[in-house]
Amino acid sequence: MCKKTKFGFIGTGAWSSALANVLSHNDYQSMLYGIDQNEIQDIAKGFNTKYFSSREFFNHENIFVTNKLSELIKFSDVIVLGIPSQFVQSVLKELQNELKYKKIDLINLSKGFEPNSEKPFSEFIKKKFKRNLKNLATFIGPSFAVEVFNEQFTTINVVGENVEYINSLTKAFNNNFFNLVPEQNEVGAEIFAAIKNVLAIGMGIISIIYESINTNAALLTMGIQEISKIVKELNPNVNNSEVAMSFAGIGDVFLTCSSTKSRNYRFGQQIAEIGLEKTLEENSRTVEGIETAKTLAKILKKHDIDVPFLKNILSIISGQKNPLKILDFIKN
Repeated sequence: MCKKTKFGFIGTGAWSSALANVLSHNDYQSMLYGIDQNEIQDIAKGFNTKYFSSREFFNHENIFVTNKLSELIKFSDVIVLGIPSQFVQSVLKELQNELKYKKIDLINLSKGFEPNSEKPFSEFIKKKFKRNLKNLATFIGPSFAVEVFNEQFTTINVVGENVEYINSLTKAFNNNFFNLVPEQNEVGAEIFAAIKNVLAIGMGIISIIYESINTNAALLTMGIQEISKIVKELNPNVNNSEVAMSFAGIGDVFLTCSSTKSRNYRFGQQIAEIGLEKTLEENSRTVEGIETAKTLAKILKKHDIDVPFLKNILSIISGQKNPLKILDFIKN
């Protein structure tokens, strides 16, 4: 991938802005597409104060912004889906209407399962966007956008079928503080990335109810084991033994399930502190684990997978069980 490659981000959020900033460090140009006029004006001045306070983009002359999808498409060699997962389907339709029969390279940043198909988003994109898709890659791993923007060392996985395309992305993005590592088990990595958000809600609950480090460590281990069991069931005929130890596996689990910077973890803590109803009322920002929980419940029922800890977390999120009963699956 040469220096002339230009990246177009659909979304002006934290992750899109952080990755555009990474590319600017590497002397690549990016354009961000959004609909919030205040954010658009802010980015045009070299900032995204909503997420990064007064910190300026690096070489902000490399970063452009627009409120016209057609302008983004005209600018971009690679398009990045940097939007909340619930908007992926509608945005793909908008893209298809603009692209007609043109094929593009795509990067997906959405984690979770597409609710209707119950498939990871990459599988959904490949099917629904087939007419316009040249190559697809998904970025997964332990990363808070604000730390990437602030140039804190970060390593995540990139997954996809086309090795040449994946390698070209590592060359474009990698530098002394941001590192993409290819992971071969695309589906396994994405399932881990999705379900870890549900586990994070559970670990947030655990952290408030049980102060014991022993208890927290034991439950986190159980959670990883249960996710691995689901990965094996949903991704058969593939060696899934290594994905749990990848950046998309244990790396993302550690980050999301142990830090109050994690919206899912903090959401779980709030459930334990003030109850589910008030927590739902007070959370206006996206908590991916809530939507993932609904789809995961359907998947577990369909495949009859025995994962008692995760099932208890799902029961609490759906309001069927008191958070204090989160460990009632453990038999004496």
